[in-house]
Amino acid sequence: MKKTKVKSIGLRKVTTITLWTLLISSVLFGVYKNFTAIDQHTIHEEKVIETKLTDTHFVSSYIEEFARVYFAWEPTKEHLEQRTEKIKKYMNEDLQSLNSGMIRSDIPTQSIVQNVSIWNIEEMKSNEYKILFSVVQQVIEGESNQQIESAYYIRVKTDNEKNVVIASNPQMASLYNKLEQKNEVNQDDMEISQNTKDEIKIFLETFFNVYPTAKKTELAYYISSDKEIREIQKGYIFSGIKSIHFFKLEESVKVKLITEYLDPETKAIFSFDYELTLDKMDGNWIIKAGI
Repeated sequence: MKKTKVKSIGLRKVTTITLWTLLISSVLFGVYKNFTAIDQHTIHEEKVIETKLTDTHFVSSYIEEFARVYFAWEPTKEHLEQRTEKIKKYMNEDLQSLNSGMIRSDIPTQSIVQNVSIWNIEEMKSNEYKILFSVVQQVIEGESNQQIESAYYIRVKTDNEKNVVIASNPQMASLYNKLEQKNEVNQDDMEISQNTKDEIKIFLETFFNVYPTAKKTELAYYISSDKEIREIQKGYIFSGIKSIHFFKLEESVKVKLITEYLDPETKAIFSFDYELTLDKMDGNWIIKAGI
């Protein structure tokens, strides 16, 4: 009997076919993804915040004019009538009526407005502002004569045509207080030699002596060419350096000093403080920053 041949496939051949199948599938999948992929881009959204600048100069001028009318008076019928008429320019009828008894004809004082200062303007809502202002009055009563400063809040309304009206009576307020600040104590840097300090002081005395009247060409010998040199052109007379302190920077020296000048026109003596950065170039000192 003739045996039937059985065809067998080796393990190596099966593995080879499997790997080729995976390779071809990967290539086809890659081609497919290449044609169907959606480009993804990182979108950087830039948000621009626009600052709204509001012109409030006309409001300031309006309040200054109003205050000079409202806080000034004389105890005479004629003047009080004039004052009442002027106030109509600023206040509506309700506020005029409210203020009708503010100044009586028998009032013993006279008020002269010496100064009006606007300290703050706050926009409450569209076309409505709250203003903090102060008034300095010279109040005369008989032989008494005193200066009084008072602060007030007031509201005004406007329109797009810059028409303005007082929207409230003045309300009492307080002004800002002086900020308590102590000057820091300066101590010279011990890394700087006394010889260097002496050199710098002589250089600065020479510079500040010519500084008020020097031309640009002369100032160029003292100030770095990297800076825009501005001429002072004032006849100040240099009196000297009142105080000077030295601090070491990486390759420079910082100097804090106070200079004294006489103004021949007003005869006043001015003290000017400076904080300068100096470098030494080609054996000469030069001002790098601070002027």
